[in-house]
Amino acid sequence: MTFSTNQTNYDLLYDKEYYSEYLCLEHFINKKLGFRVIDNCYILPGAGIFDSNGDYVDGSYFMEDQKVDHYKCTNLSIISAEENINLNDVPEIHSTVVYLGALAGIWGHFITDSMRLLWFTLSESYRENFADCPLVYLPCLKFNLKGSFKRFLEILNINISMMRRVECLTKYDRIILPEESFFHKGENLRCFTQEYITTIETIRNYALKNSQPVTTCKPKKIYYSYSAYSKYRTVGEDKLERYFASKGYEIIYPEKLSLDEQLNLLINCESFASTIGSSSHNIIFLRDDTEVILIPRSNNIAEYQIALDHVHSLRISYVDSSFSIFSGKYPNIYPFLFFISSNLRKYFHDDETESIVNIKDFKKYLRVSLGYSTSKIITYADNPETYRYYSVVAADYFSKLFDSSWLVKLKKWLKSVPALRNFFKRLIR
Repeated sequence: MTFSTNQTNYDLLYDKEYYSEYLCLEHFINKKLGFRVIDNCYILPGAGIFDSNGDYVDGSYFMEDQKVDHYKCTNLSIISAEENINLNDVPEIHSTVVYLGALAGIWGHFITDSMRLLWFTLSESYRENFADCPLVYLPCLKFNLKGSFKRFLEILNINISMMRRVECLTKYDRIILPEESFFHKGENLRCFTQEYITTIETIRNYALKNSQPVTTCKPKKIYYSYSAYSKYRTVGEDKLERYFASKGYEIIYPEKLSLDEQLNLLINCESFASTIGSSSHNIIFLRDDTEVILIPRSNNIAEYQIALDHVHSLRISYVDSSFSIFSGKYPNIYPFLFFISSNLRKYFHDDETESIVNIKDFKKYLRVSLGYSTSKIITYADNPETYRYYSVVAADYFSKLFDSSWLVKLKKWLKSVPALRNFFKRLIR
């Protein structure tokens, strides 16, 4: 399987040009990966690997934040002093271990960032030279080796009994560090290699081989919903659920299903829809040529999703149907407000004039947004990009909201009844 060059339809975004610098980037990197052997080194939870000189080893942790940036430019001796760690008391493992990196307890990060080193366990080099070595990993974002996370690793034929959780600074005689198959390249660019595709193909081939007839969604259309995960993160997604259900879609709450059940749904479906986030990242397990409808949660499209769109050949359409005017500058700043937009109705060839932001949802969105964190009010006030992105739809939909209000409807009704109209004219006189 080689890199996909499928064309994605962005015409149903509110402002396609707003994303122009991100939509034409190259995400596939054509290079063959290898691995490094690092002797007499350390693994520090929340950071990664430090070599025998105490210097940080690039590519050993996926969360590029300020803390990791600090570790990159600071020696382990200084860090140990800052964190009150005595290097003479650090436990030592006198063996060779294979490093699997940081495994995240959030599904979207798990099937992207956490998968970046797993390709090595499928390689000939691993099978011939390191299959008997312990597999060490750093748990992050509340990761636990159970449920869908554990099952995913089992499908990759990773020996779970060989996995070792690193929970404190530990020294190793030798660490095998694979190169990354999914990685950052610049602030807003995620890239992947053929090894990442091969890892995904292993999961997808398993799903194909073990496919069972699906009886829960006969039309083979599924909408992956986020609403059951947290009632505070999304507002109005119930409207999307009802709308997609009216179009023949089965509403799926992925956290309520096993991984095998989800894979069977994904490999058998013909049309997949979701708001963008962990749920939408599951498109990497779909068959080629599947129809995909992706709804951005705000005026920010996660760079992860744009990269994953190119892993396989899919018929993807981005359709704006949100009104998250307080989203800030990042795609994960919740809550998010959804409604049935003109763009979504246009996709299904419906009458676009019925699109309107639900007033109760809008009030709830304001209440949850402003009540979530007082510090964010400043962010909301200084957010010109978001305001600009939603400005046209704001004018359109608030106009529709006013036109549909009970006062306007009453006025129109009164005008339509001649006797009442004449009565009120005499009353005014």
